[in-house]
Amino acid sequence: MDQTELIENVAKELDISNAESKRLLKATLREIRDLLRVGHAVTLPHLGTFDTATYDEHRGYLPSSNNFALFPKRRVPVFRTGTLLREDVYNIESDEDGTQT
Repeated sequence: MDQTELIENVAKELDISNAESKRLLKATLREIRDLLRVGHAVTLPHLGTFDTATYDEHRGYLPSSNNFALFPKRRVPVFRTGTLLREDVYNIESDEDGTQT
């Protein structure tokens, strides 16, 4: 599923226009991004937690040049799935459509 399909599905589910659905999605993603930029975690119940991880400065190998380089300290986004999502996705006794057998 791509962004367009997600927007259309949300619009149908909420009985709103695709334009309104697109604005909702963009505003939600913008808010999550802005909170992550300042170091806050965002938890969506049943889905998971968006957070950041910080990697210290370290020395690493660059295969393209066969040399070692010093990689700077950096912060990267991470996502940890919630328990309910993990159980739903990994449940081997469910059909393709997600219904229990």
